Amino acid sequence: LHTVDYAVKNWFAGFVGFFLNFASLNCVAQTGPTTYAMIGSLNKIPIAIFGYLIFDSDISSETWRFICVSLCGGILYTVAKLRASKRKSRS
Repeated sequence: LHTVDYAVKNWFAGFVGFFLNFASLNCVAQTGPTTYAMIGSLNKIPIAIFGYLIFDSDISSETWRFICVSLCGGILYTVAKLRASKRKSRS
């Protein structure tokens, strides 16, 4: 467990994670926390679909419904943000 290979891989994972946190903070600063959270939840949709295709796993009809509800929620959120930005630009 305490080999050089383990230490190097663990250090590399920490190093990459450190800079990923900076990237995440930059995204929050540029877009806002609500948008960042929405993107974080919507990225589960392609992950579920790729998991289905790559690993040939079964997705129940209930799971497909949840994916559709999540996708519709993301679309509604995007439309609401676009309308709010249009109202703001008119004012």
